[in-house]
Amino acid sequence: MLLKDNEEKRNIAWRTVMTVTSVLIILIVVFFAVKLFTSNPLTGNWENTDDGMKLTIKNNGTMNIVQTLDESTVSVPVDYTIDMEYKRFAIHVNEEKIAKQAEKTKDCSEQELQDIADVMEGTYEYSVEQNVLTLTDSEYGSQKTFEKSGK
Repeated sequence: MLLKDNEEKRNIAWRTVMTVTSVLIILIVVFFAVKLFTSNPLTGNWENTDDGMKLTIKNNGTMNIVQTLDESTVSVPVDYTIDMEYKRFAIHVNEEKIAKQAEKTKDCSEQELQDIADVMEGTYEYSVEQNVLTLTDSEYGSQKTFEKSGK
């Protein structure tokens, strides 16, 4: 053993190891606590089982609404804001992004993409329970339900 005969050096080494591991454990606990309480609970892929609409919500304030029209699948980019304190989720249509997307996709016109985005535009109160996202329209009270998908 390295410090076989010197008890004092062994004690110093042992205290150093214990201090470093204690600090690491505290840092890991703090990291997960901060991540738990500050992360966006809506980030991910959500699918509406009724009409097949999919929401891909990203952490940077953007999301895509994916809808199947006839035989093609269209993705419409929109922006969102989230207020985690009051559990409000607001979807904003960005007409510039829709115009760019319409240029990329030859299957749909800008108006069709706008119509898809308009279906989801608005302010909602959200609730997430067991991988089910419920968006309740603040103005009319109608609800849209989405299930978290693994893709």
